[in-house]
Amino acid sequence: MAEEPKTVVYEIADKTGKAIVTGEAASKEVVIPNLTPNTDYAKGDFKGRKIDSTGEWKPSDYIDVPAFKTKPIIVTGISLDNTTLSLETGKTGTLKATVSPANATNNVVKWASAKQSVATVDGNGKVTAVGAGDANITATTDDQGKVATCRVTVTDPVVAVTGVTLDKTTAEVEEGSTIQLTATVAPSNATNKAITWKSADETIATVDNTGKVTAIKAGTVNVTATTTDGNKTAQCAVTVTAKAEEPPAGE
Repeated sequence: MAEEPKTVVYEIADKTGKAIVTGEAASKEVVIPNLTPNTDYAKGDFKGRKIDSTGEWKPSDYIDVPAFKTKPIIVTGISLDNTTLSLETGKTGTLKATVSPANATNNVVKWASAKQSVATVDGNGKVTAVGAGDANITATTDDQGKVATCRVTVTDPVVAVTGVTLDKTTAEVEEGSTIQLTATVAPSNATNKAITWKSADETIATVDNTGKVTAIKAGTVNVTATTTDGNKTAQCAVTVTAKAEEPPAGE
């Protein structure tokens, strides 16, 4: 029958001789508490001694604990404070990465943009919107390669409409004929240049969605162009004249 391991009394002290931990152990390893992770300890930084349950220990019984290095605390995950971010071109936003556990030995994070023509990111998580579109920004831990992603959507700034003008403010057209009105929206880089057209009296003249006016019968009517953005308006007074009668054949 195998012999049962003996229980021994042990003491671990620091290099000054101050006891750090004492207790009893059989065949188990003795654990030194409160060590700093990922740290080299030299031979003699700690001393140890042991006796059996009937013996006595003396200062001379101490032996140097061999040099050793503690294990690092590895990264188990990473998260971002935002998983989506919307920015206008030229604007910036900052993403914050949180590495788990909080006391991980190596908490270095590397940032990258999957589409730098849309958005870039610096080493601190600062995102700069470059052009309209979508781009994934990733934060990757140096230890274990854990990844977190934020979807960045970049849009061009909205440029509001300030006004609209027509190429004609008055026009004359014969019954059955057509004229074309052209609208110019200001500023030229307005985001939404959509126009709606309307005739004040469609029995006199009608207008389609391109500004083409068709004369129906004699009279005067206002044709209005209205911007979708801002409801800016411009008008043309259209005068419809009666169609000239053709002379009888043979005259």
